Amino acid sequence: MALPLMDYDELRQKMSDAVSKEVGQVEELRNEVRKLDVRKLGHRPCKTIAPIATDGGENRLTFEPLNLEIIRVVDSEGQELVAEIIAISEDDSVFRDVTTDLPVMQNLLVRLGAGFEDLSYLLGRRRAEAAEKVADNRGRIKAFRDILEWAVLLDLAGQTWPVDVLLLRDGLLRTKSMKRETFPKLDAAFRRIFEGQISAGKRRVYVLGIAKSSAVLSKLGLALVLEGTFERDYPCFAEVPRNLEERCYNFDRTWLEVASEDVDEGRQLYQSFGRLHLVKLASSPDAPIFPVDVPVWLPLDRKQEILEYLVHDSSETFPTIGYPSALQRAHENAVLTGFEMAVLGDLMTDALKGNIDERFTEKLMRHVHLSQGLVKGGARRGG
Repeated sequence: MALPLMDYDELRQKMSDAVSKEVGQVEELRNEVRKLDVRKLGHRPCKTIAPIATDGGENRLTFEPLNLEIIRVVDSEGQELVAEIIAISEDDSVFRDVTTDLPVMQNLLVRLGAGFEDLSYLLGRRRAEAAEKVADNRGRIKAFRDILEWAVLLDLAGQTWPVDVLLLRDGLLRTKSMKRETFPKLDAAFRRIFEGQISAGKRRVYVLGIAKSSAVLSKLGLALVLEGTFERDYPCFAEVPRNLEERCYNFDRTWLEVASEDVDEGRQLYQSFGRLHLVKLASSPDAPIFPVDVPVWLPLDRKQEILEYLVHDSSETFPTIGYPSALQRAHENAVLTGFEMAVLGDLMTDALKGNIDERFTEKLMRHVHLSQGLVKGGARRGG
């Protein structure tokens, strides 16, 4: 459709015909969202913690042909829980080595009763099976980072706290990173911890998953706006019926299926333990709506209470109105600044100098400073 050759009248008619065939879906979805049971939320104070695994694009050092990925998990309290550096051109046995060295990953395997090779389809090849090095481990690093974040979340959930705690996952309580045979064990581990806290009379740790977007929110967005479903001057929520959620997905059912009481735990295959809700966490009628997963095993009489903890943490937040403060702080803490990445770049250069003949040091430094140089991630503040 080259602009000078367009027949706008014909194009307008074709567009109108195409839209008219699709617009029926809007009316169908408007009818569905009218049925949503929207309920008001209050405020309840609670200690809220969010661990965040840094995005690879923000924490990457590149000096071709060297490429290093900095894997960090930092929480909203500013605590660095994990810090590792992985060479992305290594074969994927590097993930097994890192897992062996990280107590939080060993704790995950123990709680799951699993081995490293059980974690993910993308990980777990033994050295003998990985004779050829992969050109780029970024896809595997993404999966490993996600599993590591789950490991930290589970570790925090299992700790003894002096007060009740709300743990927030940056994303829904679902994942494609973990094997379908193994994810049910993760679900069961979280549930055992929660039920154990109840039976022992300990302070409880509640887990919620919250995302900024989802296929459901995208599909229903126009219908929600046209119906004014959440245009209320108070925080509110609505559970998304399973049949409506199912209409919004185009891929396999493991994203929807959760634990079943009539199926043996060891034989279940699923990758979610969340019940999806749409939640408006701020009082403004036009505040954003977020998809929130509540564990399917959370007692129904506690659901509203937990969401009100989330409302309290999300009040008066900025710059994203109504987005949990704990997650905003965790994101800020997780990103290394430009200055910090510059320091790491210097350390990378020093390490490289230590691995080449000192006769070439001057040439190396000239190449670093005058030629390609180091490509660094990190936020553009502090350097």
